[in-house]
Amino acid sequence: MKKKLSIVCGAAMLAGLLAASTSTSALAQANFTLRWGHYLAAGPFLEIEESFARKVGERTKGRVKFNITYSGGLGSGTEVLALTGRGGIDMAAVVPGYYPDQLLYWKALQIPFVFDSPGQAIEVMQASMKEIPAFTAEMDKMRVHFLFQQPLGSFYLTGPSPNCDTLAGIAGKKIRAFGADIPKVVSAAGAVPLTIAVIEIYEALQRGTLDYSFLNVGNIAANRLYEVGKTTCGPIMSLGGHMLVMNKRTWDRMPPDIQAIINEEAVIAQKEYIAWQERNDQETIEAIKAAGGTVKPFSEEGMAKWKAATPDLLQVWVDDMTKRGEGENAAKVADLWRKMTAK
Repeated sequence: MKKKLSIVCGAAMLAGLLAASTSTSALAQANFTLRWGHYLAAGPFLEIEESFARKVGERTKGRVKFNITYSGGLGSGTEVLALTGRGGIDMAAVVPGYYPDQLLYWKALQIPFVFDSPGQAIEVMQASMKEIPAFTAEMDKMRVHFLFQQPLGSFYLTGPSPNCDTLAGIAGKKIRAFGADIPKVVSAAGAVPLTIAVIEIYEALQRGTLDYSFLNVGNIAANRLYEVGKTTCGPIMSLGGHMLVMNKRTWDRMPPDIQAIINEEAVIAQKEYIAWQERNDQETIEAIKAAGGTVKPFSEEGMAKWKAATPDLLQVWVDDMTKRGEGENAAKVADLWRKMTAK
């Protein structure tokens, strides 16, 4: 009887080991087709992100494929974060400023008049993730895995009137805004902020319901705004751009070798994005001019007055976070950022 029992137990253990081995092997060989929701239209402005997707596919020998749906086809810019966290889609390009009540820390990377360049914004973001756990904790809370962030090109004003290069010229004008802070900046200039999605700007300028767009150079070109807004003025400011995130359960289902490849390509994409953005801004400005548009610098005197009239929005953020019980962490963020951006 004992011999029979021993044989039965041994067989059960062997079956369990074989099942575990088969399961591990199946996971290692599994294919993943990921639904990636993007709020922007397809175009050369997203070259680095598409390159990231292609390289991951190549390195995994087709085990990972990305189906990117553009122009809000899988959800608008204000919906994709929740959709990704719930698993409705696998990945998304998420604008932190569109989620002021969910991304309390990440939205700070889109506070105006903090960063001198897009590259500096990325440098500050990376230091924040390394030194302040609240940034990663916020990703975990939203049930997403962070990949990399777009170094958003500097923002410019674009419209049919050539007077966007001075405070007097934009006073009283309807200017595109988004998030919680950009409207305050627009108001500080004596203009009227209007929240309008990127894909709606062209028609708004064409109809006259918007006097000036407020957008980065790449998106000015990608959306052909120079056709309805001949004059572009700036740069006005630099912000952190959208970030690429993946559903946490999707990420956790992937075997370690695929996770390693995706993380490695994300690091490469982050570095390449900065160099690409700097080069692309200059090339795009020249392309806008070649297409008949005009690019004018904003008055230095006017910019100094504009910044002086705008509240210290980083401190405003700290004060708001203090009311939410996050004052200590927020103060650490502000101290780090002020040190890193000190002239």
